[in-house]
Amino acid sequence: MERYKNINSIKEVKEILQNFQELYAKKDMSQLETFVKEAFSLQDGLAVLGSGMNQWCFNTDDIKTLISSHWANENNYWREIDFKFEEAKIFANENVAWAVTIGNIRNTLSEEKQIEETINKVKDILGREKKSKENALEAVSKLADTLRQVEDGENYVWPFRFTCVLIKENSTWKFHQMQFSLDSESWTYRFIDENYDKSIFEMSKANSDKDIEEIRRVLQIFQDGYTKRDINYIDEYMKEVFLLDEELVVIGTDADELCLGIEATRGIVDSDWKYWGNFKLNVEGAIISVKDDVAYFTTKAILDRIVSNEEILKWISGTAKYTFESEKTPKHKLRIVLCDILDLLYQSERGETFITPMRFSGVLVKKDGRWLLQHVQYSDYADGMPGVRIVK
Repeated sequence: MERYKNINSIKEVKEILQNFQELYAKKDMSQLETFVKEAFSLQDGLAVLGSGMNQWCFNTDDIKTLISSHWANENNYWREIDFKFEEAKIFANENVAWAVTIGNIRNTLSEEKQIEETINKVKDILGREKKSKENALEAVSKLADTLRQVEDGENYVWPFRFTCVLIKENSTWKFHQMQFSLDSESWTYRFIDENYDKSIFEMSKANSDKDIEEIRRVLQIFQDGYTKRDINYIDEYMKEVFLLDEELVVIGTDADELCLGIEATRGIVDSDWKYWGNFKLNVEGAIISVKDDVAYFTTKAILDRIVSNEEILKWISGTAKYTFESEKTPKHKLRIVLCDILDLLYQSERGETFITPMRFSGVLVKKDGRWLLQHVQYSDYADGMPGVRIVK
């Protein structure tokens, strides 16, 4: 990875990222128009992903809408945003750079407001025309989670992931791909019917040329491994699709899944193949850019699996055991286990089909004439209050 450790380029990119952090700290809407116009490349392949289902931005107007939603004051969880760029993994040559970081969002939410909002949500759930055990479990799950949240205090800290790719245009670094993702403990966007809305997998635009199709073939090999899920094939698979270097970076869907290096990456692939079910990428619709010996992409994905009631009961036992053996306070353990049990019972009541929409992005580099993945990110969608909160 030495050729992607260009000292001058990384220094310049750090300045760009620091400016980005300062803009998010100030939240000055009067600077937004100029910033987006000057900071983003309009070359084919521009893609900025927010954390929500419909936050796919392919032009500057949509990017302005996304950033302004982060900067807005009303009904907004994105308050104090620390990207932690000083801890970011940054790679760069003379013309392309990419960065990976895990930051925190801080906010203060009053107990009174949280309880009021939950009461209204529960009223809506229990007021549905069709009465069911599912509705009752959903309502009691929300009540338990709110009681857990307010007991943990009014100061909230949520982890989030941020990745970006920058390219150099006329001696100026500009963002060309960007993604925000939040952690989610539950299945906010879980579908239980195979006839789900196909738009959650379809891509609105895709590009193509000889180099791009070469990258698409690598993504297909990646997909083939996740389709077969042959544990005996993992080591060979790693050689086929990943850059086997300790600078390899993989971000999973959970808060603590920042995997650095070969063994950590192998571990996440092994876990996915054993426990995930059918993970499918939209390979044909992937938005791909190639800049000399660096390529990057983003696309939609679906995780489709059948989880039996017996498996749910195993999850309940497993999560409870993990929590009770943690270093959290006894009262905190009880609140977490109660919420987990109720949420899993609610999910079980909805049936055994779990269909989850996702995103998948990454960066490839060329080594000895072969394209290999150096960084990938799997992420769920999350709207509203983030599902994972840091409590100390």
